[in-house]
Amino acid sequence: MDGSSSIADIDFDFQNLAVRIVLTREIPFSHPAIERLRSAKIGQEAELPYWVADQLVAADLARYRDEDLLDIAKLSKTHWKETVPSSTQLPSLQASFYFTLRRFLAKLRAEGKQDPSKLREYEKAETLSRDVINCRVRKIASFAAAPGSSSDLLKNMTAEEQALYRQLRAAVSEWKSSILESETG
Repeated sequence: MDGSSSIADIDFDFQNLAVRIVLTREIPFSHPAIERLRSAKIGQEAELPYWVADQLVAADLARYRDEDLLDIAKLSKTHWKETVPSSTQLPSLQASFYFTLRRFLAKLRAEGKQDPSKLREYEKAETLSRDVINCRVRKIASFAAAPGSSSDLLKNMTAEEQALYRQLRAAVSEWKSSILESETG
């Protein structure tokens, strides 16, 4: 399984996970996916699959809860935790971190096309994101190359990182085996 297909599979799973939204307007239509919102009031929270919630947010009928959104401040805090020079640990991330990060960056990129101040925010967010990813990949690669394995390691990894870890671990194990094979002849 290559890295991009595993990310697509994980993204698909996140699209179907429940997310909480707050209704900002009355829903002017009916659909089986939002049937339970029929009696919901403006300002009330509801839990829906992400793909449904995203459509309602895009139509300006709902908004995501502030605590569920990624912003520069939260990304900066994550960046700080990851880049502490003495840290060899892998701090835990929210399971949907990369899923949310990709959408946050896409939103800033789109807004940046309209507003130069958002473009600067996008560039800052992209730099912070690259640093976080680079730090975590270095740590994951180090863990994958180390002898032994620990389930404690996996608990702090997102699904995307667990897929990368397994791929790296298999590649390193195969490489080590090929080096240590005795030649027959």
